[in-house]
Amino acid sequence: MAWNCSWEIHAQNRNKVCPGASEAPELYNRGFLTMMQIAPHPPPAIMSYIFLFICLCGLLGNSVVLWFFGFSIKRNPFSIYFLHLAVADVGYLFCKAVLSILQAGAFPGAFATYIRFVSRILGLAAFLTSVSLLPAVSTERCLSVLFPTWYCYRRPKHLSALVCALLWALAFLITTIHTYFCVYVTPRPPWGDCTYMDVFLGLLLFLVLAPLMVLACLVFLVKVECRAGRRHQPSKLNSVILALVSVFLVSSIYLGIDWFLFWIFDIPAPFPEYVTDTFICVNCSAKPVVYFLVGKDEKQRFWEPLRVVFQRALRDGAELKESRDTPNTVTMEMQPTGTAS
Repeated sequence: MAWNCSWEIHAQNRNKVCPGASEAPELYNRGFLTMMQIAPHPPPAIMSYIFLFICLCGLLGNSVVLWFFGFSIKRNPFSIYFLHLAVADVGYLFCKAVLSILQAGAFPGAFATYIRFVSRILGLAAFLTSVSLLPAVSTERCLSVLFPTWYCYRRPKHLSALVCALLWALAFLITTIHTYFCVYVTPRPPWGDCTYMDVFLGLLLFLVLAPLMVLACLVFLVKVECRAGRRHQPSKLNSVILALVSVFLVSSIYLGIDWFLFWIFDIPAPFPEYVTDTFICVNCSAKPVVYFLVGKDEKQRFWEPLRVVFQRALRDGAELKESRDTPNTVTMEMQPTGTAS
């Protein structure tokens, strides 16, 4: 059957190879972008354990974020985005951990093949959702800075939840279409259906989502700097968003270079797949560290509860000051009862 075939990239052509019963089919030769490498050597065996270690650390950190943002801290529009971001990162890291375990153990059989198949599909959907949430939260922050009156009084109450649900649905729709063309449809060499989908994913990530999140961050940064003459407290929320976007841009630069060189100049990808995968795993695992470092109060000598630290990371100092000056103003400050700020 068609789904028993896997993609294999060669130097001259892109063709579909059907492995034997003992071989494990792969959805993509190179993550989600089907690109050939200059030196397509298999990754070192130790990389499976490195992936597994990074994924376990990321799963632990994002699980803590899920607990506090989902059950302990009062939700606001931005905490909803960060909550869904943690869910997407947990999904990707879990799928990558499963793939690392299967690769390290070299488990044979149809069941292991099926687990690899499902893990790659779910991992791609989680990755797309995680990346698409960054421009969403950046854009909403930009709107809150440019149009504060509209944001406080006329913004739809459940806008954040609706946007997150839409992004999840779009990610699974794109993943389903990508899987259909890459696995179930026989390609037409040299530009098969899977190749078109890989080009589409690259354009979506590097020419749509990444510029959108950067542009939104630049806009609200310029707006904040224009108000720099006024007395206002520094915004922890701005620092969190800028740090998350910066971490993603740094961690995805290798994948972006590979995609740009391959599709623009027809140069094989210079970086091995395990290099780009490592940075993607680091990107998903670093977000809890960002929340902790930004929310931590340097004046506190003793250890603070994580609930207070994460809550402080969502604080907007300027809006807090305005709320103290003007009564009945909607703010994003969520001070826990009995806790000093």
